[in-house]
Amino acid sequence: MADWTIGLAAGGNRIRASEAAMSLTIFLAFCILGCDFLLYVLFQWIYGEKHRKHARRVAQRKLKGQADSTRTVAGASVISFSPGAMRSRTGYF
Repeated sequence: MADWTIGLAAGGNRIRASEAAMSLTIFLAFCILGCDFLLYVLFQWIYGEKHRKHARRVAQRKLKGQADSTRTVAGASVISFSPGAMRSRTGYF
């Protein structure tokens, strides 16, 4: 059975069934690893920003808590942004 061949490879060399099965196994392993990596990147892209936003909210609450604990409120002011500021805040890298 070791001499059983699948077909002709490049250059007229015959390929054994065990060699073809091993090549297919390695190819499928790399495909699965590639898909896993792409899923990891997708989940980091979708859910990775939430941690940063959550940390900002916590920091803002701490600052607000410090301001409330002193019972002094400074005059509110509006921060002005340049007209092109929102163009750079699209969320895409």
